[in-house]
Amino acid sequence: MTVQVIKDSRAIAMKDMPWTKDLEAACECTIEWQETASSSWGQQKQASLAAGDVADVTIGGYSNSDWGDYSSLFLDLTPELKDMPNLSKVFEKASFSRVVSTWEDKIYGGPGVMLGTMASSSSHMFINKQWLDKLGLAVPTTWDEMETVLEAFKTGDPNGNGQADEIPLDFNAPSTDGWGAFQPNVLVGSKGIPVTGGGIGMYADNGTIKNYLTDPAYKEFIQYTRDLWSKGLISKEAFTHDWSQYTSTAKGEGTTAKVGMSWMWTPSDLFGTQLADQYITIPQLKAEPGQSEKTKWAFNGDAINYQSNKVSISADVKNKAAALKLVDSMYTADIGVQMRYGAFDVGVKKNGENNYTVLDPADTSKNLSDWQFMNSLADGAPGWVTQPGVTLTIPAQFAEVRGVDAVYNADFANMDLNKDVIYGGASFTADESKQYSLNNTGITQAVMSKFAQWVTKGGVEDEWDAYVADLERNKLGDQIKLQQQAYDRFLKVMAENDVDLNTELTDPGLVWTDNNDGSATLSR
Repeated sequence: MTVQVIKDSRAIAMKDMPWTKDLEAACECTIEWQETASSSWGQQKQASLAAGDVADVTIGGYSNSDWGDYSSLFLDLTPELKDMPNLSKVFEKASFSRVVSTWEDKIYGGPGVMLGTMASSSSHMFINKQWLDKLGLAVPTTWDEMETVLEAFKTGDPNGNGQADEIPLDFNAPSTDGWGAFQPNVLVGSKGIPVTGGGIGMYADNGTIKNYLTDPAYKEFIQYTRDLWSKGLISKEAFTHDWSQYTSTAKGEGTTAKVGMSWMWTPSDLFGTQLADQYITIPQLKAEPGQSEKTKWAFNGDAINYQSNKVSISADVKNKAAALKLVDSMYTADIGVQMRYGAFDVGVKKNGENNYTVLDPADTSKNLSDWQFMNSLADGAPGWVTQPGVTLTIPAQFAEVRGVDAVYNADFANMDLNKDVIYGGASFTADESKQYSLNNTGITQAVMSKFAQWVTKGGVEDEWDAYVADLERNKLGDQIKLQQQAYDRFLKVMAENDVDLNTELTDPGLVWTDNNDGSATLSR
């Protein structure tokens, strides 16, 4: 069996991961691994698809965007589910996983279900509480209060080193491809607009697709960000630094913090373990006191908890029965937990039947995340680690995000997850995808260049009307219609599978227990 796997560059060879022997035992086959780093896969993928040459099984390689032109190369798993009891159980117990796996009534890829170990948003807002306390300031709740705090961070020497080296606010640099993670556009949620639809401002409002890039709320957000920049409250490198510079700056110098506010997954991820305790997570700010709009936060919990197309099978697979066994075994508890965290006694301890503990690194020079990515497929793995019947204990570093994410529960409560989310699995047809990509280029370049210009140099007031007209000429309206079509099809599949995300994503069956050492135990 040939298995193509796309993996992190930190990962060791697949043959050196002991759990791969369990996969071979499950399918009663010998696996020939074809391994590609994720950074190199894009070019190789296009060549493979164009040549019609795909491996028997592929892990992490293909997505809904590939099915339009190349679905004939892949096996539809729908009629095969009768021979895949473990995957069928996942679809039954986590019904939204079947929705995200469905493309034009067919299933070309098996999911990765992360319920219990993920969050409702991948972006969270942090502020240095130690700085606030030193300066006698309260946690900000509005844009004006945030500006006042940032001004104090700039001038009050809150890190106490006697130098004016504090960076009040920093963020991940926006690119010309559109808005991404850990960037300040989440603040449009202060005006009641949920940031859920990717890089070009799409959002859903009670089932109707809209776009905030031409909304007055977006203009107000730009004006506010311009005000912060003009006062020197935003990092001078915010528009130019790369990822490594952004994260290294946030880690400060030893126990001396340099950044006052920013966005990321958890404080530990951004600021490092030495500084993380200085920071707290804060909920969405109000644009102004007493506003009528209900605040909302950036939501992508559907996409990070239910990841589609983690594993696919070739339509021309040499031994279909073995391939089905192989893929189905990835949805067992024993193999699934090892694919996610590492082999037994390397990344995971097996305490008993369906009872596991994620281990600290045996190599003390490695942090927990690096150790996981070395010895497993980590977030790239298929399966459902916390499926019913499983008990899993995760270390404090992995448990941290739950408390971070809970800060936004009130903001998420202002959203109907069945009507106010542009779902990550909502995909275009082949023709729609081509048209959407064609239109997108002009839109993203205009939007992102103008944002950088207006924040650093000003001019949004004089140029706003021309900017709106330019987006209309670049077919933003057509993009909204295409997104609505994809969204409506996805809602239809949700209805057919009787999915209520307001219930399923709150995960009522999960039992979460905080342990004294900061770890947490999850069970169903």
